[in-house]
Amino acid sequence: MILSKLALTLTETDINNGLSAAFAKLADSPQGEGLKKIKDPKVSLDEGTLRFKCKASMGFLPVPVEARIRLTPAQDGAALDITLAKLSLAMMGGEAIAGQIMAQLATAVAGRPGLSVAGNTLTVAIQALAQMRGITLAGKLRDIAIVDGTISLDFE
Repeated sequence: MILSKLALTLTETDINNGLSAAFAKLADSPQGEGLKKIKDPKVSLDEGTLRFKCKASMGFLPVPVEARIRLTPAQDGAALDITLAKLSLAMMGGEAIAGQIMAQLATAVAGRPGLSVAGNTLTVAIQALAQMRGITLAGKLRDIAIVDGTISLDFE
C-alpha cells in the first residue's frame, strides 16, 4: 500500500477505544506485565495538547498520573515529535520526574528503528514505522491540530 495524501481526524472516543484494546492485548503478553499496574487510562484532547491520565498501582494505593503531551511535525514532515510538556505523579511533578521517565523511555527504544529520544521529546520516523506495517508513505506530515476533542493529521 502506498499513501501519498491523507487527512485523518480522530476523536477522543476513537483514541480511548484503541487505547483500551491495546492495553488489554499487551497486558496479556509477557512484555506487558507492567501494564497491569495501570488502571483507567484515558486520553483527552484540549488546548493544543494531548492529556493522558491513569491510575498507577504503587503499593496498596492507586496513584493518579497525568501527562500533557505536544505533538508536532519534525524533520520537514518526515517525523513526529512527541514532547512530554508536563508530568505529574500524585502530588509530585516537574522536570525531575519527567527526566526519569524520558531516560527510561530512551533505554526502551535504544536500537529500535525509527525511534529516538532527546531531552523530553520522543521522535518517531513516520516512514520507518509505516514500512514495518507494509505501508509506503510518499507524503510528509504537514500539520497536526488538536481542537474541540479531536486530533487531525494532514499528510501531503
